[in-house]
Amino acid sequence: MLVRSGKEAKPMPRKRTGYDAACYYDGKLLGRCTKADSDAYTLLMNACGGDAARVLREYAYFSPELKAILEKAALMQADRNRTGGMFHAPQSSPWGEVQSCEVLCPGVFLVSTASHGGTMVANEVAAVLSPAAKKCGFKDKGYICYEEDAQESVVLRELLDKKLWKIPDRIKDKERFEENLNQSIRQYNPEYWRARQSGREAAEAARSTAPAKEAAR
Repeated sequence: MLVRSGKEAKPMPRKRTGYDAACYYDGKLLGRCTKADSDAYTLLMNACGGDAARVLREYAYFSPELKAILEKAALMQADRNRTGGMFHAPQSSPWGEVQSCEVLCPGVFLVSTASHGGTMVANEVAAVLSPAAKKCGFKDKGYICYEEDAQESVVLRELLDKKLWKIPDRIKDKERFEENLNQSIRQYNPEYWRARQSGREAAEAARSTAPAKEAAR
C-alpha cells in the first residue's frame, strides 16, 4: 500500500481552549497537551513505576492526546529495553531476504524483498496496536507481520490514528493516500474497520459527556 523508496482513570474535561503544558520522556518532547493531561501523565507513570506500557494496560480511559503521548513513551522504552536504544532492522522476513527497510517508528518496519513485502512489528512494541489490529497479522520469529497487499493498511491506519507516524513528503496527495488506506481496510479487513469505527464513536461519546459530568460535580 505504501510506496517504497497495542484500573480506570477518572474522566477529564474534554473542551479545549488550547494546550498549556507538555509531556516529556528522557528529555524528549512527547507532545503538547493540557495541564490536566500533564498532571495525569506524571501521576500514572509514577503509579506504574515509570512503565508506559503498564499504564496503557492497567488504565481504561485517556484523552486522545495523553494516549498518543503514552504510546510514544512505550515505544521509546521498548526500543531501549531491546537493544540499548535502537531496534535493529530485520534481515529476513516471511517473504524472503530483506532488500530494503524503512522504519515507520521504533520497532515497526516496512520491508521489501525481491518479490513481495509487508510490515513487521516487533513483539516488544505490539502493545501500541489495538487487539483488532493484532488479529489481522500473523506471528513470525519475534514479529507480527502484515502482508503488503491486504493487511499492511491496518498498521499504517493505526500509526496515523495514534500520531506515531505521518505520511511521508514523497507522497504528494496525502488525502487520496489516506482514503486508499480506508478503502483497502474496508475491503480486506472489515472486522477491523468496524472495531475502529466503534472505538472512535465511543471516544467521541466520552468526550461529549465528560463536560456535563464535570459540571454536575
